[in-house]
Amino acid sequence: MSFEEPIRFKDGERIVRVFIGVDTGGTFTDVVLLDDRGRLTFDKALSTPEDPSRGVSAALQNCMEGVERPLSEVLGRVEQFCHGTTVGTNALIQQRGARVGLVTTRGFEDVIIVGRGPMGRNLGIPVSQAMDFIHTERPRPLVPKELIRGVVERVGVDGRIVTPLHEESARAALEELAERGVESLAICLLWSFRNETHERRLGEMARQINSRWIVNLSCEVSPLLGEFERSMTTVVNAFLSPVMSRYTARLQENLAQEGLTRPVQIMKCSGGLTLPEQMKREAAATVNSGPVGGLVAARQLGKILGFDNVITTDMGGTSFDVGVIYRGQFEQEHTPFISQGVPVQIPAVRVVTIGAGGGSIAWSDGRRLHVGPQSAGAQPGPACYGHGGTEPTVTDALVVLGFLDPDYFFGGRKRLNPVAAREAITEKVARPLGLSLMEAAAGIYEIVTAKMSDLIRKVTVESGYDPREFVLFAYGGAGPAHCALFSRPLGVRQIVVPYTASVFSAFGVATSDILYTYAKSEPTPLEEQPGTIEHFERLFQDLEERAWADVSYAGLSRDQVILTRKIDLRYEGQMHEMTLECSREAIDSAGIARLREAFESVYEGKYGQGTSRKESPIEIITFRLEALRPTCAPELKPEALGPEDPSPALKSERRATLRGEREIVCRVYDGERLWPGARVLGPALIERRDTTLFVPETFSARLDGYRNICLSESHPGGP
Repeated sequence: MSFEEPIRFKDGERIVRVFIGVDTGGTFTDVVLLDDRGRLTFDKALSTPEDPSRGVSAALQNCMEGVERPLSEVLGRVEQFCHGTTVGTNALIQQRGARVGLVTTRGFEDVIIVGRGPMGRNLGIPVSQAMDFIHTERPRPLVPKELIRGVVERVGVDGRIVTPLHEESARAALEELAERGVESLAICLLWSFRNETHERRLGEMARQINSRWIVNLSCEVSPLLGEFERSMTTVVNAFLSPVMSRYTARLQENLAQEGLTRPVQIMKCSGGLTLPEQMKREAAATVNSGPVGGLVAARQLGKILGFDNVITTDMGGTSFDVGVIYRGQFEQEHTPFISQGVPVQIPAVRVVTIGAGGGSIAWSDGRRLHVGPQSAGAQPGPACYGHGGTEPTVTDALVVLGFLDPDYFFGGRKRLNPVAAREAITEKVARPLGLSLMEAAAGIYEIVTAKMSDLIRKVTVESGYDPREFVLFAYGGAGPAHCALFSRPLGVRQIVVPYTASVFSAFGVATSDILYTYAKSEPTPLEEQPGTIEHFERLFQDLEERAWADVSYAGLSRDQVILTRKIDLRYEGQMHEMTLECSREAIDSAGIARLREAFESVYEGKYGQGTSRKESPIEIITFRLEALRPTCAPELKPEALGPEDPSPALKSERRATLRGEREIVCRVYDGERLWPGARVLGPALIERRDTTLFVPETFSARLDGYRNICLSESHPGGP
């Protein structure tokens, strides 16, 4: 059968091409299939941390039940297969990456061990932990000192070679690392981003000594200012690139055997996709990329619904992630911390995370009730899963309180054990604290909900955003059960629970753009001097040459790709930069003045009116380039709105308990039978096969044409 011949899904529609997104989380692996008519099919399976590819295969097979076609037939029609994975994140957390050797300039062997100020010890962990100086330990370095070698060479700040590379001693150092069983090599020399000669020569020598080494040069991975950060980025990439390369190769091979003819594209923390062949250079960019898929989906759905300001909240089995989209743009970080003391110089969408998910464990110190950050994960999971878990979790509390139907979890494919949930909460929480079962369960629910509300406040209010000016998107399998209550203290007026709420990150992965990013530090005054404009143009042209080479390698044509130039600027003497777009036309005499005005406007927008310093010189620190191939996934198609009456979807009534052992009688609706236009008044529970939405007494919920549930609190005079 040719690629152009259509196949028929279970509803009889003829489909030619499909787009698939897969997101591997700590508890579930999610799959979204978008067909060329803009319709969605999705499902999930339990994650398999010991071999994530098994979870991917299981989720794909489950999804095929929704289309009633063989997996091989559907994979043969895939136009784009995209994957967000936690493989790199888990390898970093568990310290199970490659055995890395580090080569640096002699005299600077301790850079990654010493760090820079408190960076190497206190950043990248929760504030409460970072402030506990007595009990906070410096993290174990990714490269032990015995695998670090210094070589004789020196490049000056201006790029001039001060001391030539001593090749004989350098070769001896590389041979020593080979004898010590190093699998991957990181090479990071002082000021190498100003002059790459010595690093590239060391790379040639390393490949001659061991052709199996994955050689990571800082001038390729992170040619940016900041010795500690550049070293850590190169080391992290060396640590993860063999792991990610092996995983993506194995996944590609397994899927090819099932019928996939397209390359698997991997989600990056920048919000774009990259090819498996790029893992040697971009492995570090996959860390913490999973939650970013949700922001990508939120921006796309927000655009469809007419929302430019969106707070994103993703509550899964392990964590609660919050992001902000302001005026249609993500918040960006250029040097995020991906673990304690581990900064990486990689553009990333800002997502803030706490350990508050459905699997978060409730525990007592004998005086107080705590929830998280520890999680029961997928194995053994909450006590009610029946997989051997004995610790009480948020999911157990939802079962005990009546918010979750034990017989309809996972669409009825998994029955929960309410007896095990009650026993776990009684034994580990209620009895130690002298509480009743319902008081303990309601306390778990209220504490985790308050934690989520506090995190949203921190991400918004502390950054100068007013939550009342935003719409809140609540997704993740566990989020809809809490969203009405964690948004209420913030004054959020409208909540959207997407149709694909439980697999929303996978939907974002499926519809993401292909994005390559390039950067090079070249500190330059922002002022008109002889040769300045020509110098700017040369730097951008060098980045564009790299971009076009990667575009060609990926099989894309130039007319599919949009190039965007950006620059990082700061006042001289400052430590932090701000990024502005810089079009080709902006680099002229008048453009330099406009760039200064734009910088000062953005500066005052972030730090307050009157904070700019018009008398101070400005310098460009880094030149950046983005190569973007916009997604070719079809747009979602809305359905016609029907009557508001939801009664045809009414299943039953169920009692739910809130704090103070206050029982409320909730009408229970089958979310799969609610049609666009239906309006549900609280108190109610809307059960979909993969999530349950709690509609409190003063709220109402309405389905839009895309089957999203729009939730808002009733006002005086309202329903």
